Amino acid sequence: MRTQIIKRLKKHLGQIKYCGSFIILLLFTLFLTNSRAQTANLGKLLHQVEVNAPALKAANANAKIYSANRLEGLGRLFGSVDAIGQLQYFNDNRLTQPISPPINFATLPYDSRQIGYGLSLTLPLDINGQMITQLSSLAHQEHAAAYDAANVRLAVLNQAAALFHGIESISGKLSALNKQADAIRKQLKVTIVAIKVGRRAPVDSLRMESELSNIEGQIADANGTNLRLRAYLASLLNQQSFPDSVSPPANQPINLQDSPFEINNRPDIMSIEEKVLAANSGVAAAWEAFLPKAFIQGSWMENQGFNGKGKDSPFWQIGLTVDFPIWTGLTRVAHIQEADARKLAVTEQRNVLKNSANAELVSSIGDWNSSKAQFISAESSLKAASEVERIQTEQFNQGRLSVTDYLDAEAKLAFARASYYAALSHWWQADDSLRFAQGLPPIAYTNYTEISK
Repeated sequence: MRTQIIKRLKKHLGQIKYCGSFIILLLFTLFLTNSRAQTANLGKLLHQVEVNAPALKAANANAKIYSANRLEGLGRLFGSVDAIGQLQYFNDNRLTQPISPPINFATLPYDSRQIGYGLSLTLPLDINGQMITQLSSLAHQEHAAAYDAANVRLAVLNQAAALFHGIESISGKLSALNKQADAIRKQLKVTIVAIKVGRRAPVDSLRMESELSNIEGQIADANGTNLRLRAYLASLLNQQSFPDSVSPPANQPINLQDSPFEINNRPDIMSIEEKVLAANSGVAAAWEAFLPKAFIQGSWMENQGFNGKGKDSPFWQIGLTVDFPIWTGLTRVAHIQEADARKLAVTEQRNVLKNSANAELVSSIGDWNSSKAQFISAESSLKAASEVERIQTEQFNQGRLSVTDYLDAEAKLAFARASYYAALSHWWQADDSLRFAQGLPPIAYTNYTEISK
């Protein structure tokens, strides 16, 4: 008896140990799942895009190229100092041997081997102002490249926000379809029971199963769209995938600002303004090429080839060169014509960009107001569809409504839910587009930045 009790205790302890291990494994699996598929936050995601987006990295690298060009132009203005080293051998008898006897080695002017070292200096004198003007042009080009990178940043952030809102809309649509499918499955069970007792016709269950298959097809299509949007968003994050869960949108954008809308703070506008200034400097530099230019050159040399010991051998020289341009085959005239054409082209590009920016701003304001109106309409439709569905479900359960009418009410409710989330997502996209038209990042990016501080 005692042996049997011990065996049973060991058996129960083994089962408890097995169950405990299973529970620990299950909890660990749930932890890994939650850690991998976190709920996404748009503000945090946009900051990740800002760091990882390949297009933004390329734009920042391009801006560094123009910064290096400006430093190179500044370096040319300060001249150059070079170290010199030389080793030469001569076989000219006039330099290494006396012309006639008696031979006097002390008076030989050169040795056959010449070894020297020293320094050379070149300092430009910008008397015509061309180098300063060219440096100014390079500085404006550097600023323009920095603004271009800022514009790429805004475009990437706006694109990422639009994809995120698209995923939100799909998430809302999937939520509506799944609720519709769950409601039909629930009513299908009730209908099967009613068919058995003769309260419903068998065709009702077939009609429900057909509608359920149709909904499952829509869910599959929505899942495909969801995967496509996630793939594009992952490419902006420079990742293989974007597994984070995204909930349907909940909050609404705030009302439009009372202050006037501006486009002058847009980075693309500021970039084109800098390019116009650079073109003006290019025209000035082309005209300054007709003026004289000058530079100073000097050198100091320690030469060991005169008497073998270097005694009294160091020498130096310094000179001033002034270049007066007279004739260059009309190349300077061609440079002026090219600079004028560049200035005209970039000036017209500025006009086109400003007109386009104004039109984009007006369009964004209209889209924002239209999106708000569509959301209000979708919200009203959802309330009405919910009430109709409630009444129709009660009547269907009481046997006073056909299955067709019931399914129609469920479909309208699902459509109203999906339209509600789609309208809210589109309103957020319109809000982001309006901020982008003013040179501002999405509001989620700004809010997350303030919270992080």
